[in-house]
Amino acid sequence: MNQTRKNFIYRIAFLVFILLPASTFAGPKFTIQPKISASWEVDSNFYRSQDREREVYIYTIHPGLKVDFKTEKSSIMLDYTLEPYYYEDRDSIPSGEKSSDEDNYTGHTFIGEVRHQAFDRLLLGLNESFYKTRDPAQSDAFNNSIDRALYNINRLTPLAVYEFGDKLKARFRYRNTKIDYLTEDREDSNEDRGLFNLVYNFTRRTSLDLDFQHWKKEYTLNTSDYTSNRANLIFRRQFRVFNIEAGGGYQNRNFDDPTLEDIGTFTYKFGLSGAGLIFNRKSYVKISSQQDFNDQSFGDNYYKATRFILDAGHEFSSRFSGNVIATYLIADYERTFGSTPEGSIENRKDYTYEFSGSIEYKFARWLGLIFTGGVEKRDSNLEGFDYDNVYFISRLEFAYDLGSK
Repeated sequence: MNQTRKNFIYRIAFLVFILLPASTFAGPKFTIQPKISASWEVDSNFYRSQDREREVYIYTIHPGLKVDFKTEKSSIMLDYTLEPYYYEDRDSIPSGEKSSDEDNYTGHTFIGEVRHQAFDRLLLGLNESFYKTRDPAQSDAFNNSIDRALYNINRLTPLAVYEFGDKLKARFRYRNTKIDYLTEDREDSNEDRGLFNLVYNFTRRTSLDLDFQHWKKEYTLNTSDYTSNRANLIFRRQFRVFNIEAGGGYQNRNFDDPTLEDIGTFTYKFGLSGAGLIFNRKSYVKISSQQDFNDQSFGDNYYKATRFILDAGHEFSSRFSGNVIATYLIADYERTFGSTPEGSIENRKDYTYEFSGSIEYKFARWLGLIFTGGVEKRDSNLEGFDYDNVYFISRLEFAYDLGSK
């Protein structure tokens, strides 16, 4: 048994152990929900290549189980999904390239959440998540990678929330993130992060959040370890039909390698969301923007990421609904240089667009059929990083609540 699997088992055992006292409270409620989804997808440019596009079919069948346990003062949520992926080339395989089915793998997703109200003012908790995946987005919120290497990522987050009164609340969290690649040509990493929030509620609908984070990122090979500090001040306001979130701050990053200059950037986040803004309350719209550095890198390729997202949807009937999502990511690299199509040497800067639309038909509350079509496009100032991809996904989802006990 490898060390990653041992660590995962130890953490689950710890998660179960600390929850045993929760069963002593009166009035427990237990819910179990089996689920399964099956999908078929086609990507016109599966490997996101600029010049050698390959159309690939993707087949999945993902069974899972979600369990909820609640008492008067405690709650437990455990959610596991088995995720096999199968790939099939639509056309002949170009000379010198591997078949897409060599990327077939069985992934895993486990999410656990524990909450216990220790005292009237003190809430204790623990979050645990584990993924085995080829999706680079699981390792970085501002992902700009097309890498398909297989890896495990494990996050453990104990937390405490203390309410000083009706107006003031403090939240303390520690998060350990381990990323272990299953190929020797990728670097593993370990991150220890402390997170602190001090929230002041002016009214029931208006608050100000001081968000401070400090973390240390360590790599196993040649990428430099680094230490980051980030502080943001965020204002939130709830109106009758929409909510607003706006704030900004600064992040500085210090590298252990003395040959690398430290970097810093202005950070911000903005969000506007509402329901009932279009036609009636069965519609919604969300607009958001955020700027920060990416966290995960190979070879010190860090960039300032600026992302914009539009998400809107409408429920046409109790069975039929649809939504559209548009995203735009600017990745402005700090020290990654390359050749432009004109032959000059410049710092890399990518612009990535994605637009998708989905429609869902509910045969029943627990059974739905979803069709999604989308396009994604990257424009880079450097040669070799552009790509276009068109995709279509059909997915059948089943999630049935067996009831509570």
